[in-house]
Amino acid sequence: MKIAILSHNLSSNAAMRAHRLAVASRTFAEVKMIGPVERTGLWPALPSETWIKTVEEKRFPRFFLSLLQLVEEADGDVLIAVKPQLASFGTGLIAAEQRQIPLILDHDDLDVAFTPRAEWAERRSMADLRRPSSAIYVSLLTKASQGAAAITVASTALQKRFGGTLIPHGSITEIFTPDKINREKVRREFGFTGPTILFAGTPRWHKGLKPLAKAVSKVPGAQLAVLCRPEDLSEAQWKRYPLLRLPMISYREFPKLLAAADVVAIPQLDTETSRHQMPMKVYDCMAMAKPIVASAISDLPTTLEGCGRLVPPGDVSKLAEAISELLNNPAESRILGERARARCLTDYSIQSFGEKLREVVDRVIAQNRADAKMCD
Repeated sequence: MKIAILSHNLSSNAAMRAHRLAVASRTFAEVKMIGPVERTGLWPALPSETWIKTVEEKRFPRFFLSLLQLVEEADGDVLIAVKPQLASFGTGLIAAEQRQIPLILDHDDLDVAFTPRAEWAERRSMADLRRPSSAIYVSLLTKASQGAAAITVASTALQKRFGGTLIPHGSITEIFTPDKINREKVRREFGFTGPTILFAGTPRWHKGLKPLAKAVSKVPGAQLAVLCRPEDLSEAQWKRYPLLRLPMISYREFPKLLAAADVVAIPQLDTETSRHQMPMKVYDCMAMAKPIVASAISDLPTTLEGCGRLVPPGDVSKLAEAISELLNNPAESRILGERARARCLTDYSIQSFGEKLREVVDRVIAQNRADAKMCD
């Protein structure tokens, strides 16, 4: 069986969900992952894989050339398009129709929430039709979700909105093995000299980095480590916080960073985007047996029940209190981390992820064959 995974932008963090789907698919099929890449290159954390195929990212009218290349590469028995974007789902619809193969659409975010219609007039670039990622194309393709043979989603909120099968991000647990890492050595490598709280995601406003920075500043001696591109958190306002800016690292290096941290924070704000989003990093943090403090939003309360600390979104005082308690109670932190790892191994491994995905793939293939017989 051959599966092609379509990502709309291999130079952004959106490529990581596509990669996770590809790794899960490789547990039962031959897989390749395809998508446009910008001049800056692949997303720094994206693992280097021989089965990732790229085309040059272009705007209209030259995007037509990229589209032709993507359609040509999108062969196989099944296509999986990640996000309702023109370069993924749009390409998938064309390739699936041309080859008469089933197409699965994966929603890992409520993408229309990133580009609210109310802002189109003021921020005209958002709806610029020359951009393949234009909010107008995203809106139209989101409405066309039911044109896919099946839908998969990354959170229960997305499932309520679009239906389909819930496929959590999961973790490649074979990579995230805490016992194989010398914690003191990697702490020195990353320059962690005191209590260190790690913000493990991509710096985005809705992910609650500002309240987290304020909370860490209330914890004596603590510092906040954040993975940043050169342009991230470069404004003067961030200089007032105990912030350690770390360069982006590869996915293979991420377990070492988690091992070096004392606490991992996932402080999502209460926004429409966050209510539908399930942070991918939480599963890797669980696999590394880390003590986690997170906002009580999306599926985080159920995922971390009994194995993490939950606080109200945006509550700086509660966040600081939870961080302090975890730092001051290493025995309790260790127990929470061990529980988190056990749950990840049981419920969120790439193997269990792959089994759920295979059920969806087998179902659409069977339906496609049945439909073909009816047409004969």
